[in-house]
Amino acid sequence: MARTLADLVYFSKSMISMKPWNYDHSVHPIEWREDQELDAKQKEKFRVGVLRTDGVIDPAPACARALEQVVAALRAEGHEVVDINPPSPYEALVIASTLLNSDGCKTFRSFFRTGEWDDPGAAQMNFYMKIPRPFKYVYYLWVKYIRRDDIWAGLLRGWYQKSAFEQWKWVAKREAYKARWHDWWQNEAKLDFMLTPPNATPAVPHGGMKDAVSSCGYTFLFNLLDYTCGIIPVTHVDKALDQLPPTFRFHDLNGAAQGAYKHYSADDMHGLPVAVQVVGQRLQEEKVLAIMTRIEEALDHHGGRYELLAIE
Repeated sequence: MARTLADLVYFSKSMISMKPWNYDHSVHPIEWREDQELDAKQKEKFRVGVLRTDGVIDPAPACARALEQVVAALRAEGHEVVDINPPSPYEALVIASTLLNSDGCKTFRSFFRTGEWDDPGAAQMNFYMKIPRPFKYVYYLWVKYIRRDDIWAGLLRGWYQKSAFEQWKWVAKREAYKARWHDWWQNEAKLDFMLTPPNATPAVPHGGMKDAVSSCGYTFLFNLLDYTCGIIPVTHVDKALDQLPPTFRFHDLNGAAQGAYKHYSADDMHGLPVAVQVVGQRLQEEKVLAIMTRIEEALDHHGGRYELLAIE
């Protein structure tokens, strides 16, 4: 969204200062809350929850290293950093992907004009939707009982066009899930914010989303929850540091993880940016942006912040 965090803060403040709720009925009439920004900038000790994996696709070495770099910087600044075990992110992926495709991909396809081509990932979902349900069910049974891949099978099972009645049942599941997350954050975890990888791997090659279309759980989770998130670049892929370990076995991965790791190569990705995701609760934009600033300052003190490409 912006080249620097300062640019993003400036843009956000400028947009809100224009009071867009006077022009768009869907915008919340909330002024920029300086008190929330100031509180986050001045708080001496944060309680930070770290989600190291979503349980579907473990982060690649480069992404895990970036996350650990931020964790180490925050701990060095005296903040409390804890690993967390929230309500199942996999359940969120199942609910979100089911609702996303509940119309059989008809809505987004309706906007295409003759000659336009599709995103490879969206095209893959549309292709699967067109397969007759009896064949899809046989494939689901093969994945679950022959391949013994419960994670991929659980995602496949819900990928068909829903009736209005079926969709409302999934909406109810979504709202119950969001309530569980809120209760967990407020009463059990009691966090100021969370850190997660933004994706399991760095950027995949052009067209790679045909395989990695389901590698979206780390962001899709918070789309479902409607939580405030910001992405901070931290480092770059390093072919000397980010190779897969000798114990890595591609064929032992679930179907979603295979699609993501099919394109992971520390050699080919050397130099690509790697980031972390900062997560707050709903409507906490001022707080999250201020925390992102605090993280950049912590990185300045302990290891150095991300180096931007020079502009000639």
